[in-house]
Amino acid sequence: MKHLEFSQFLEFLGTKNVEKRLEMCEKWMQMGSETKALQLRLPGNSEIPKKINKRKIPNSKNQVEQLEEKLNAIEFTDEVSDRVFSELHRLKNMNSQQSEYNILMNWLELVSNLPWNTSTVDDIEIGKARKILEDSHESMDDVKQRVLEHLAVCKINNSVKGMILCFTGPPGIGKTSIAKAIAESMGRKFQRVSLGGIRDESDIRGHRRTYVAAMPGRIIEALKHCKSNNPVFLLDEVDKLYVGNQGSPSAALLELLDPEQNSTFHDHYLNIPFDVSKIMFIATANDIERLEPALKDRLEIIEMSGYSMKEKVKICENHLVTRQLSKHCISPDYVNLDRQAIMAMSEFLQSENGQPCRAKLEEYTMEAGVRQLERNVGAVCRHVALRLAEALNSDPSADVLPDMELPIQIRESDIHKILKAKHMKQVKIVEKMRPLPPGVCFGLSVTTNGGRVMPIAKNYEIPEASKCKGTGKIVTTGHLGKVLEESILVAKGWLGANAEKLGLKTLEENDIHVHLPAGAINKDGPSAGTGLACALVSLAMGVPLRSDAAVTGEISLTGHVLPIGGVKEKVLAAQREGLRRVVLPKTNEEEYLKIDEDIRNEMDVVLADTVEDVIEAMMEKAPVLAKL
Repeated sequence: MKHLEFSQFLEFLGTKNVEKRLEMCEKWMQMGSETKALQLRLPGNSEIPKKINKRKIPNSKNQVEQLEEKLNAIEFTDEVSDRVFSELHRLKNMNSQQSEYNILMNWLELVSNLPWNTSTVDDIEIGKARKILEDSHESMDDVKQRVLEHLAVCKINNSVKGMILCFTGPPGIGKTSIAKAIAESMGRKFQRVSLGGIRDESDIRGHRRTYVAAMPGRIIEALKHCKSNNPVFLLDEVDKLYVGNQGSPSAALLELLDPEQNSTFHDHYLNIPFDVSKIMFIATANDIERLEPALKDRLEIIEMSGYSMKEKVKICENHLVTRQLSKHCISPDYVNLDRQAIMAMSEFLQSENGQPCRAKLEEYTMEAGVRQLERNVGAVCRHVALRLAEALNSDPSADVLPDMELPIQIRESDIHKILKAKHMKQVKIVEKMRPLPPGVCFGLSVTTNGGRVMPIAKNYEIPEASKCKGTGKIVTTGHLGKVLEESILVAKGWLGANAEKLGLKTLEENDIHVHLPAGAINKDGPSAGTGLACALVSLAMGVPLRSDAAVTGEISLTGHVLPIGGVKEKVLAAQREGLRRVVLPKTNEEEYLKIDEDIRNEMDVVLADTVEDVIEAMMEKAPVLAKL
């Protein structure tokens, strides 16, 4: 009745008789229908309805029927079957226009796409597995042995239940690739889930369906894409999980990695138990100290150390060169990268006058692994590809390269022209500090990038110039942690207790200043006690320590040297820096004997049981062994 005029509304309201009102309404309705029919017949009228081309929408009934067929083909447990088919029955009786219809449809599609009964057959042959590990990885004999033992148990028990392997070590040493080798040796599918930077528990266990845009967790989503319920599952970077406002992801992993609970793993979105006990879980981490204790308790830690120089050269020859040539589509017949060129990328440089000069690995590849070394090999391959492209000119399909001798020889001198500037402008702290003044000692530390040499510098104020004479105050600089500060107090306490026996000054009348370089980097750890004690003794005696030696180990107040970790990384760090004597705790002899024989023959390692043994080894009047 929108076409009525205002006067007609007033007439309608002024009439009190109901029958007259009905007659007026009937009359106006007839008049409105006639007016509308007249407007439809007018040519060019904008209100003439146009033909609408509707897109054909698939029949929702067909989708439901197809979904029902997929669900009927899956063998569920009784508990899961009752839940799934009750939801399917509810979907059938639901109007497709309801908001919950699509939510329920997506949930049932996820259920139908999960590998409830789909498995791969294990094909574990120890000989085959050993060959795969040997072909894909150099050295790491202890790691390979542990992996083979784990596979042998899986073959005998026909099950993978048990401890979860966790490979820890610096980046680029092959943690992920060894997990792929395990999957290949077992004949299983490989699935990787990166956990770095996760702060929300829902990333692991999913969101509840009551939330808008709810999604399943990464575990269920990965199984959906994997289409197998027994893959080798790599949980990458488990040490980089953080606690946020939405819960702890590390705590969410506890149910997943517990062999007694993961047969009924509950994802919040799926909300029905799913058996993940057939999955072989493998974790990787760079720093196990950042793992939560409960999560660390469920993992079997396998430490993987960095590579020595000889190991890196061997890896480059057997793996990296072949991989980069294939990546750059260069035939191995077109290039010849000799051993001296590989050594040039790793250890040796050549000066402008052609005379060989020694340099450090860190000038091109400052790492414990081989990632930067592989990038350098890639740079050489790009140089070769450019020369080949220039020779081909406008005929890239030619079979013969004109005016070019093949294979292209890449020599040591070519390496420095290709790589040009050194990637790592590392300060040669060992050479800068020589000759050592009294109170300076070379210590050893382990970081997530491998081992490194850390100078420990001490000095005390001259009594005549000190404003705090007789206080014995200790000043620390270099961003030291609480453990390091306590090690300084222990070293000073030991010196005060044994000064009379050793005939030394107690330094009680002098303030002591302890500094570790690179002040912007946090430094902490328990293995600096012996180095601090040596620096204090050198300071009290006024006698410098050996400039070719480094020391590591913690001490007690009674003077005993306590064991430390990261022995191989620390020995390799001393080797890279040109130091040839390393003083280690005697209790770490077993870890030292696991180091390659070539490195042990090259290095002069002293095993000390007391602080006196350490001081004797660091102050021995012997010829300098380092290559200056």
